[in-house]
Amino acid sequence: MILGDLNKDNGTLGLSPVIAEVCEYLKGLDLQALTLGRHEINDDIFMNVMEFETAAADSKKSELHHRYLDVQLLISGAELIEFGVGNPDLSGYEDYQDEDDYQLTAQPIAYKNSVLLAPNMFAIFFPYEAHKPGCHVDGQSVKVKKLVVKIPYSLL
Repeated sequence: MILGDLNKDNGTLGLSPVIAEVCEYLKGLDLQALTLGRHEINDDIFMNVMEFETAAADSKKSELHHRYLDVQLLISGAELIEFGVGNPDLSGYEDYQDEDDYQLTAQPIAYKNSVLLAPNMFAIFFPYEAHKPGCHVDGQSVKVKKLVVKIPYSLL
């Protein structure tokens, strides 16, 4: 997992070239004006823009991906994301959804951590890193607008 901020000077230093290019692309967009839904960035990379109300972490399932990494960028609101970077026990996960590249589980995240995102902050989750986005901040529901860029791991 990598945490960053689009507003930070030199915020892409140290990132792989493809992730840095995506961040530079996002910096050039009017994020507030993005319409909801899927947007193609290029032939291999796309993003989904969404709005939702945050929910209690214990009411949500964790997810992970096999082929894509997620760049989860908060546009407005505040969002807590729980995550773990250890090796997940896939035997406790639901069946893998190949077409949409995700697996869900209700089991607790091993060695759980959390990160609080403010607008223009992003978290990058690599394949097999369990994460639970969209959680309440301080127990309060908040309306969130965010985007999730999907980058094939093979491009790194």
